[in-house]
Amino acid sequence: MSNILTLPDMRRRRAPAAAPGRLVELFALHRHGPGDVRWLKENAEILRLLVATGQAVEPEALHRIHAATARDLATRLTFFPQYYRFFLSIAQDLQALGLTGLDAGALVARAYADGLPEAEMSDLQRAEARLFGQRIGMASGDDGLTDRLLRFAGRSATFALPNKKAAYELTHIAFYLSDYGRHAFENAAGLTESLEYAGLIAWLEQNTDLLAEICLALRFCGATPPAVWDQGVAADLAQVHIGPADGAAAGDDYHCWLMAAWSASAAGGRPLDRLLPGGALAFAAPRRTSALHELSAALMDLDAARSADWSVMRRRLAGRLSAPALDIVDSAAASTPAFQPFFARFARVDRKGFAA
Repeated sequence: MSNILTLPDMRRRRAPAAAPGRLVELFALHRHGPGDVRWLKENAEILRLLVATGQAVEPEALHRIHAATARDLATRLTFFPQYYRFFLSIAQDLQALGLTGLDAGALVARAYADGLPEAEMSDLQRAEARLFGQRIGMASGDDGLTDRLLRFAGRSATFALPNKKAAYELTHIAFYLSDYGRHAFENAAGLTESLEYAGLIAWLEQNTDLLAEICLALRFCGATPPAVWDQGVAADLAQVHIGPADGAAAGDDYHCWLMAAWSASAAGGRPLDRLLPGGALAFAAPRRTSALHELSAALMDLDAARSADWSVMRRRLAGRLSAPALDIVDSAAASTPAFQPFFARFARVDRKGFAA
């Protein structure tokens, strides 16, 4: 599917403007049309970033950009109930940013009265829907939801192997149970260990988007991410190129930028002070060399020579990995004490000589 963007008029380019107001304008007006589900996703995410990091948006600008959004939300919720979580997220965050003429609580109440959360098959989506109700004081039956989420999150073995879907679900469990860091929650120890394992996979892969989410989730659990992870996210964020869009925005790296900026903000940085040019913009993140596939292939080839002891395997792997891959693995090993128990699972010693 193609998407036509209006390029900025270079003859009348506006002076760069500071985020966050510029970000509100960019995602509302310059990337996708409001009838596109990608518009819903991107605007829900950018508004959540701004609210969660305590950003202020000039009231007149917020009204100019999103008055029509506020006016149409009830109608769109009625006609497109399958997107209710996007609509409720946008409504609550616009209201939190100070947009007047919007009753987000009434929209949440309508969604609950219509039974929309009952249509969810996923516990993770039920947790997000429950969060919207909790924010306005609406009690909802737990029905074991929190226990099921924490049981999934506490199985650290799941996250010691590459599984992006599971890793992203893990971070969102931390997001929803803590309301994006607004309050602590109990029984986070198992979740924290799983996040450390998932973070080591993300570091080995050099996946900045996932690593940024994991750093955030750790903070929301009351833990501090390894310093090298924070530094890696901040370094990649500084190298994201933001410039005039010259094609469809669908395939750019806006989400990587968004999560890295959010994570860097939570770590005490001020990435949202950056000046951004006017008009339609695209995001291009740096491309990093992954060590994950190389490490996995080397371990598989070793077969019976695999050991769960990293100090033993470091010597055996040194001549099998390229210098860049070995540097990444060494930095992972030095980043956190969790690496040894992680590696004991990652090495899959109990799978030596296994044949299907």
